[in-house]
Amino acid sequence: MIRPEPRLRLGEAEAQTLAPLVARWLERGCTSADLARALLPGLLTPVHSTPAALRSRLERKLPPAPVPSCPATARCAECHDPVPRAGTCRSCTGFPVRTAAVGAGGTVTCGGVSRARDALRAARSVGPGFGSLLPTG
Repeated sequence: MIRPEPRLRLGEAEAQTLAPLVARWLERGCTSADLARALLPGLLTPVHSTPAALRSRLERKLPPAPVPSCPATARCAECHDPVPRAGTCRSCTGFPVRTAAVGAGGTVTCGGVSRARDALRAARSVGPGFGSLLPTG
């Protein structure tokens, strides 16, 4: 349970103006505990403008939108190689195999971006000093 924070008192009108920002957090899968961890630590005493302080933190600390999952890859009915649509691949049907077009790696990029983001988040969670192990340039 989250304790009430007396420094963060809001009127109804103020709460309604901040509600769309809170809704964005909830749409991204955040819980009330996630919001509390983002909004409560390091508050000044006294808080001079509660709505401004909350708006700033809600905007600055908004987590990234979830990455859409990559579409499932269909498999060739005969050789089980990946194909763009369910059925038989070109080589199994006797057609010449096409070479990959440059820049057509959208399906590969989706998974790669997700893995890279996870690796960077893991590096941040290790703490200071780990950044020196990351490549520069």
